[in-house]
Amino acid sequence: MPGIEKLPIEETLEDSPQTRSLLGVFEEDTAAMSNYCTQLYQAMQRIYDAQNELSAATHLTSRLLKEYDKQRFPLGGDDEVMSSTLQQFAKVIDELSSCHAVLSTQLADAMMFPITQFKERDLKEILTLKEVFQISSDDHDTAINRYSRLSKKRDNDKCTSGDGGGGWADAADDPGHGEIM
Repeated sequence: MPGIEKLPIEETLEDSPQTRSLLGVFEEDTAAMSNYCTQLYQAMQRIYDAQNELSAATHLTSRLLKEYDKQRFPLGGDDEVMSSTLQQFAKVIDELSSCHAVLSTQLADAMMFPITQFKERDLKEILTLKEVFQISSDDHDTAINRYSRLSKKRDNDKCTSGDGGGGWADAADDPGHGEIM
């Protein structure tokens, strides 16, 4: 991609501060992208849910309009004009309900599926790799610290048990050692 600096794999073997800094920038960018995608997904989910609710509501309205003829009203007689008007309106609402159902399917296929795939496949993989790197980095730092302590301990052991002269223990025992005359 133009404008985005790539993280060279060769430099990661050196574990330099520059590489760690660049990796930190990538981690921040990934976290921001993950947050943005979550918000976008939630907004799209609201649209999809609203469309499904609209589809269900128009379907229910159509069904209720068709059932008008089955209703018996004590004061009302057989009103043919009202009945035929409501049946025609029910057909229009049926068409509208069908359009809402098609739109709901299209939203699922064209909007929800891609964002879900991106979140679950790509972003999840990046975040998993970040966690694996963090664990590996912590293990590496622990090993380096352990090695450096072991190396210092060996150096100290060599100084105290070395040739018998010039070690720190010998200098403390010699009262004239280290004084300037």
